Amino acid sequence: MSRPAGIAIPAGTESVLRALAGTDRPLGVREVARVAHVSANRASQVLSHLIEHGVVLADEHGAARLCRLNRAHLALEPLLALAGLRGRMLAMLRAEVASWRRPAVHASLFGSAARGDGDTRSDLDLLIVRPDGGDRDDERDDEAWERQLHESGERIAVGTGNRAAWFVTTPADLRRAVRASEPILPEWRRDAVHIGGRRLQHLLRDAAV
Repeated sequence: MSRPAGIAIPAGTESVLRALAGTDRPLGVREVARVAHVSANRASQVLSHLIEHGVVLADEHGAARLCRLNRAHLALEPLLALAGLRGRMLAMLRAEVASWRRPAVHASLFGSAARGDGDTRSDLDLLIVRPDGGDRDDERDDEAWERQLHESGERIAVGTGNRAAWFVTTPADLRRAVRASEPILPEWRRDAVHIGGRRLQHLLRDAAV
């Protein structure tokens, strides 16, 4: 799910589509390359291919070529849907977490899926901070959490083709991790994509007090 449109769209094409979809203003090749984070040569190749199929319209101004999406093209909607699959994946994860009967203090995606460098064999690494035990029946609560995560994990695997790997902790354990300067903390700070609950930076700030 790092590049889910790779199921059907060549590398670079989805980035160019997203760049053009973000504006109705015609863009030059170099501007498309900058916004899409691809080389100017790759942007030019992708644009030529999309122009050939009529998905992109081009206006020639001397040596310059200004490009915009042909929003009337029948193929555009499904192409943009594929290019937007990562956003749909994050929306699905947020809906899963929001549906839990036992709410999480925090949930975020980290690891290769968050960085965008995973593949079809990569897990979706999910950090879950569940509430501290308190006076509840811990054994029953643990069972309910395990069942909740298992059921969500099954739905996530069906929806994405990647297995959910849960990293479950509590605010108390997070405080201990911060005091011990656990090596996973810089990765969470750098890569985590917020899914639900309190923001991670706020939890880590509180844990450091």
